[in-house]
Amino acid sequence: MIVLALLASIAAAGVAGTMLFLTHGRPGDDRGGARADMVRYFGMAAIAALLCGAMNVVETAGGGVTAAAAGNATNLLAVGLQWAGSRRLNGRSAIGGVSTGAVAILMFGVTYLIDLDDATLLKTAGLVVFAALGALELSRRPLGELRGAKLIAWTLSLFAAYNLARLAVVAAFGITPLLSPGAVSAETTAAVSALAIALVSVGAVWIGRQLDDDPAPGTRAHDRGMLRREAEMLLAEHVSVRATLVRVPEIDLIRAAHSGERGDTILRTVGEAAQDALPGAATGLPARDTVFVVAPSVLETAEVEHAVRRAFARRMPAIDYDDVPDLTFEHYLVMDVEDLSLLMESRRLRPRQGHNGAE
Repeated sequence: MIVLALLASIAAAGVAGTMLFLTHGRPGDDRGGARADMVRYFGMAAIAALLCGAMNVVETAGGGVTAAAAGNATNLLAVGLQWAGSRRLNGRSAIGGVSTGAVAILMFGVTYLIDLDDATLLKTAGLVVFAALGALELSRRPLGELRGAKLIAWTLSLFAAYNLARLAVVAAFGITPLLSPGAVSAETTAAVSALAIALVSVGAVWIGRQLDDDPAPGTRAHDRGMLRREAEMLLAEHVSVRATLVRVPEIDLIRAAHSGERGDTILRTVGEAAQDALPGAATGLPARDTVFVVAPSVLETAEVEHAVRRAFARRMPAIDYDDVPDLTFEHYLVMDVEDLSLLMESRRLRPRQGHNGAE
């Protein structure tokens, strides 16, 4: 029975993770903003729950202390990340993820130092705390106003109450009821966990459908979305547009010698220079070291490079930088928005790769 209950918990966690990531897959969206944060935290919680169930199966099959320690840590992580994610969505200070990770690591280590039954009780107490904190956070505004938040809050409240009841039973009758068939046994706990995972996943998907992928201005995700929208408008008027990728080869040296902020300022200045040189162009920084310029291909590439270099040099005194760094260019003809998306993705994943397929 315990194996079947654990398998149900694993299946519920797998379905929950799949549902969440599918929720995030609306066409045309970029990863960023509130919905991305929800998927990140609650998706990681689902993965932690899946690993917890798997470790419990291994422990039942004789996996020993290591499997028990991993199961205890991931169990706390699964519930704690829901609290951390709720804090994130409410715009509160980012202590949730750090605190949850620290507690999970501590639980992993403590399991080796004390009796396994005592470790189970300690984990159960942690579940009560994290579930209660999560329920309270989900009741706060603005998250508490979304449909689905109350379902998760009630689920976590009942999950906290169930685990608190397990601790009360142990305090009154000892550890024996947890090891024997009954309302607080390991089998029942696994079944309750599977039900809780299912209800939380439904609530999380419900919340996710009300949130938007709306990255904050200035972030790379925001720039990727903006460049795609601008390219779509340009392609409605032109058969193709030119995507010009501008890099500062010594940007890493600048960051090391000065600061990361100085390097970002120079890259932003490159984008501003490109807008000065090419009226109507859309510019953005969708990758760490590459400025993208999307514009109609009306000028020769040599003219584009000369105009951008000249505008860049004019702007350098304004940012109090003595030298004028060199710029390198790559030019691509873009026939549809998907081509631009693939180009940005390849540059984001391999920002230092050389020329590939340029005009």
